[in-house]
Amino acid sequence: MKVLIFAGGDIEDYSFVNQYVNISDYIICADSGIGHTRKINLLPDLIVGDFDSASQEDINYYREKDIDIKNFPTRKDKTDTEIALDMAIEKGAKKIYIIGGTGTRLDHSLGNIHLLYYALQKNVSAVLINQNNIVHLIDKEIIISGEKGSIISLIPFSLEVKGVFTKGLDYSLKDAVLYSGSSYGISNVMTSSTATIAIKSGFLLIIQELKD
Repeated sequence: MKVLIFAGGDIEDYSFVNQYVNISDYIICADSGIGHTRKINLLPDLIVGDFDSASQEDINYYREKDIDIKNFPTRKDKTDTEIALDMAIEKGAKKIYIIGGTGTRLDHSLGNIHLLYYALQKNVSAVLINQNNIVHLIDKEIIISGEKGSIISLIPFSLEVKGVFTKGLDYSLKDAVLYSGSSYGISNVMTSSTATIAIKSGFLLIIQELKD
């Protein structure tokens, strides 16, 4: 099952969104993420949050559409996006796309990157997507599809990542070790339309450029 989550971060260009709407089985909005779905005339399946940032107009609009809305207290131990992620996992999601998870709130952006680890610990693949990038987190192997010439950056999420192997990248790695605190893996380049990245231990963030 594929679930799409709309969080409340910045989206300047919605042209990339439809491809993820079309392949998703279920759509969840986290709080002011409803502002994004309303702009593109999309009815989500579920809306969650404390609604401290969503507009009352948007809330009323979806209430009139009889969309399932779950309210949570403002004082809580999880962000609205994490609550949405929990709901997606409870629904049986195996792939989760998070749109609107990055923006001017750097704390939320970093927190949402950590939610990729939270999902991975539950054997669920989650990615953060905006108009410029896709952020993956792996503990084994991934095959990435993209455009030749796209930038791929490899950033250790654990203190070290061992046994790093790449295929289809300009700067190839074989049984390499990447260390936290180093910029060694920044700005590699895809040499074809696919790239394989594998690791033996640790956790590796992969930031993939989306070319126009």
